Amino acid sequence: MIHHVNMAAIKLIAALLLGSVIGLEREISDKAAGLRTNILICLGACLFTILSEFFTNDPARISAQLVSGIGFLGAGAIMREGDKVTGLTTAATIWMVAAIGMAVGYGHFALGVTATLIALFVQLVFTQLDIWIDNWRERYTFRIVSKMDDQALTEIESVFVEAKLRVMRRKLMKKNSLYYSEWYTTGGRVNQSTAQKRLLSSPAVLEVTY
Repeated sequence: MIHHVNMAAIKLIAALLLGSVIGLEREISDKAAGLRTNILICLGACLFTILSEFFTNDPARISAQLVSGIGFLGAGAIMREGDKVTGLTTAATIWMVAAIGMAVGYGHFALGVTATLIALFVQLVFTQLDIWIDNWRERYTFRIVSKMDDQALTEIESVFVEAKLRVMRRKLMKKNSLYYSEWYTTGGRVNQSTAQKRLLSSPAVLEVTY
């Protein structure tokens, strides 16, 4: 019994250390789920796994419930802000940290350490790659008020074409002898900025928000 208790303590300490590695990176990156959150998730997942081995004949049953519970916790981190969805990486990190805790709880220390290093590599290296991709492919929504003139719409569309942006879709509404249009575009950040400046200086455009 003492041996089991000592091993459980070692597992919990390992979960504490591995959870803190990922949590520290999240804290430095100023994410919603930071140091303490990731440590507690890793510890909790580890503890549930240990208890499932101690007190049940079917450890996999509690593990399955743990996976579902972590899924609900991660879903709470996902939010929609306008046309963008945020928190997906945070939710995925929560899921990953719980999996690491479970691996340690089952005694697979090498697997837990390897998974932690891979997760840390993804967070550090691929974050920069994400920034490069975002600079190359931004998504904007331009809301434009223009004269009720088809030529004005043609001029607006030509601005996006000349800025090398792709118009994914367009919404158009007529009101008070004016066109109210929404243009959903994708393209580089510099190209989006170029389109903004040209729209603001275009005589066909009365008002633009983005």
